[in-house]
Amino acid sequence: MSNETELKLLIDPAHIRLLWRHPLLKAHTRQKLRAQPLLSVYYDTPERHLHKSRAALRLRQVGQRWIQTLKTAGNVTAGLHHRPEWEQLTQPDTLRLDDLQDPGLRKLFADENLRLALQPVFTTRFSRSRRMLEWPDGDIVEFALDRGEIRSGEYCLPIVEVELELKAGTPARLYDIARALQQDIPLRVSNVSKAERGYRLADNGMLLPNKPSPVLLRDKVTAADACVIVIQDCVAHLQRNAEGVEETDQPEFVHQVRVATRRLRAALKVFSALAAGPLEWLQQELRWLGQELNGARNWDVFSTRTLPMIQAAIPDDAGLAWLAGQADELRQRNRTRAREAVCSARFQRVLLDIGAWLANPDWRHENAEPPAGFSGTRDTPASAQSAKAFGSDVLSRLHRKVRKHTDSIATLTPEERHAVRIAAKKLRYASQFFASLYPARNVRKYLSAVERLQDVLGEMNDTVTTTILLNEIQSASEVPLQNHVKGIVLGWAMARAQVRMRSAEKTWQSFVDSAPFWRGD
Repeated sequence: MSNETELKLLIDPAHIRLLWRHPLLKAHTRQKLRAQPLLSVYYDTPERHLHKSRAALRLRQVGQRWIQTLKTAGNVTAGLHHRPEWEQLTQPDTLRLDDLQDPGLRKLFADENLRLALQPVFTTRFSRSRRMLEWPDGDIVEFALDRGEIRSGEYCLPIVEVELELKAGTPARLYDIARALQQDIPLRVSNVSKAERGYRLADNGMLLPNKPSPVLLRDKVTAADACVIVIQDCVAHLQRNAEGVEETDQPEFVHQVRVATRRLRAALKVFSALAAGPLEWLQQELRWLGQELNGARNWDVFSTRTLPMIQAAIPDDAGLAWLAGQADELRQRNRTRAREAVCSARFQRVLLDIGAWLANPDWRHENAEPPAGFSGTRDTPASAQSAKAFGSDVLSRLHRKVRKHTDSIATLTPEERHAVRIAAKKLRYASQFFASLYPARNVRKYLSAVERLQDVLGEMNDTVTTTILLNEIQSASEVPLQNHVKGIVLGWAMARAQVRMRSAEKTWQSFVDSAPFWRGD
């Protein structure tokens, strides 16, 4: 068994010649390897037992040899894939499952019915051009360009990608290479393996939006380790949905990329006391991304939720029908803006910068003192404190920020309610980051109260958003927005806000009465 560490990058075929001429490759190439044709056959059951177990089993022909490879679940962040893999020589069409020594794998393949059901699902056939890159400090990276196709039955997908596999040194070197190349060539970071693309092709799999997955922290994990785990989770959430923004028009993908961007910003803020590096730069870039996504999300909600409800109540109003048409045009315009943002070289640089920052062992303030109010000892660097102690102090500060605003939601101005909503959102994200360290029942009760508070305040803020969107329509259209139509829409939004106001006090009191789950544990 070995552990594979590689960075995957997608490239347009038109830029391959520019890639081979890049000064970085010329300066560090120590060995050019002959281009090699590779044929791989991936096996699974009709029910996809291996795929569901996050395993990939293939037979690959390399020259006259056949090699069986089994890869299992690892992790992937900002294009960097870490996976355990088992390889052994075999014969054509021959799986050697009895030779697997790992107890978990032997258990997986102990089922005779599963073995009998294994069959080819898809193939990959590509040419791999390789060269070994070396640095004076001993770092060695295999640079490979793969060109070919994935095929399942009559269907196929092209393969044009760069793989940077670490042979010696640290993963930070892979990001150094990628960032240097990306300055001159529009490379795109990829979290999707050939196997995953093959399964999508074979099963006609559709891209589906992904909500945040629970962040799992062990009891004795340090604050620094928790920082890495949380940020990796946020980046993975961002990338899973960015692909959907690129390839589909489903509104939920835009929503989830926006959520992921906010979660990542919140995570960088939560752990900023521990970290060194370009945090403010990353925050600025994430603010840019959020701004590029805001319009698409706001128009999605307006066009698919707000207006349909109003039109259902007043179905024959010609002015509302005109408004819906104008809104749809702006929705499409902002969707294009969002897609261009996630397809841009700027977004790819953000991903590479985050990955490089996490991969650099010098990212943390080893001598940083704990933040003000921290309950731990000052003899230990903040990064080495327990995540549980660190998280408790973070959550206490954020909880106080929400509570300090008011004793009554009804007395707040719209601006003040907005400030409470933002504070509640930060508290919600931080609570989710550290939730696995505390009893689940207590976490659920508290988080439920925070989420309801955030939702109520968000709906009460819809009047402000609706006013902004109506003004955008007025500015974009040559036809004046009819006053009665504007009145209908604003009246609807204001009425809903008033209805929510009636439950806001109860929601606020529920939050006030909820015991913080990190206290007294």
